[in-house]
Amino acid sequence: MPILIRLVDKLLVAPAAALAAAARRRRSHPPRAAAAPSLVAIKLVGMGDAVLMLPALAAARAAGYRLSVITSARCAAIFSAPGVADEVLVLRRPGLFPRLRAIARTLRQCDLVLDFEQHVFWSTALAQLAPRRAPCHGFRTASRRRNFCYDHLVDPGREPRMMKTIFDELARSAGLRPVADLLPLPITPAARQSVAQWRQSQGLQPGQYVVIAPGSGATVGFRRLPAATWAEIVAGLPPELPVVLVGTRIEATLAAEIVAALAAETSGRRPRPPLQRLDLRLEELADLMAAAALVIATDSGPMHLAAAMAAPVVGIFGPDTPRRYAPANPFSVAVSLHLPCSPCNNCWVYREASCTNPDRFACVRRLPAAQVLAAARSLLAGASGAGRRMAAADEGAHNQRQDDRA
Repeated sequence: MPILIRLVDKLLVAPAAALAAAARRRRSHPPRAAAAPSLVAIKLVGMGDAVLMLPALAAARAAGYRLSVITSARCAAIFSAPGVADEVLVLRRPGLFPRLRAIARTLRQCDLVLDFEQHVFWSTALAQLAPRRAPCHGFRTASRRRNFCYDHLVDPGREPRMMKTIFDELARSAGLRPVADLLPLPITPAARQSVAQWRQSQGLQPGQYVVIAPGSGATVGFRRLPAATWAEIVAGLPPELPVVLVGTRIEATLAAEIVAALAAETSGRRPRPPLQRLDLRLEELADLMAAAALVIATDSGPMHLAAAMAAPVVGIFGPDTPRRYAPANPFSVAVSLHLPCSPCNNCWVYREASCTNPDRFACVRRLPAAQVLAAARSLLAGASGAGRRMAAADEGAHNQRQDDRA
């Protein structure tokens, strides 16, 4: 989060939220006319968190709520997928004031608020626009002022726990019943067909390629492995499995560096250079990952997306702990050096990661490619990996038949 936004959040939004909460407690609202109950979920940052929220949101809709989600542009693609929410309200600078009016209107008419943010006050302030009759559920944090703003608090605990579990607890505090497993992102037939056509054009068979997501977005570059390490990983993968580098245009430079380092690293050992797809929409990325033999990813939104799509995932961790954010499916593993100084990044503490190691960010810079490759080979060779590859091939054939009928 940019420093200016953080300062505004702490110095201006925080006291405003507390005052609004005090005023809200004094307001009285008549009961709402009989209609389908309305739930507003708030999640402003963290694409990976948005993926982990999908079971909680599905539980809200299963309980009969009309679901509105307030989010940012970074997370909007998750919540806008077919069937996830009835309404997605995106906070962005173009047209900000009309958007804020629409958000206020939705909040004033709601019956329940679930704030999935872990520490920022922007979401807290928005929640105070809800009527007094609408309970506001949020997380207990170190900020008493923030805690004061909620009617029900869920304690994440002192020790790291899986974030998906904590999100589920927030939903259960409101009487919802989320399923224990991750839910896949819904994919439209058009997105599925687009990926199938691209795979066919490149000679890729479902279950017979590896997807690598080396980036970590625009704001957390300290999570990334060096390009040279990624090149070693690609070079060490089975040569019969083509590799696809994915990300956004933000990762274009990193992808180019990996390809350049790989050219010197492999010395002709791989039959073809890695393919690059930095222009995929989120649904297309999800479908590409769903049929991969393996996904190797930095701790990031794409890593969680791959896990939700039931792909075998090697998740790479440094400043954050896999005890909180490891890829949450039974055929995935997390790789970390587990240095004494790790984790230095904590989503419950309102500050940016600050590396205290004299060897700056050694947790990712010193992570050997051999450790990642050992985990990758284990998943590829193990029973779960083999079963997943066969299932992916079957799923690809089934989806193609469904699209042909459509």
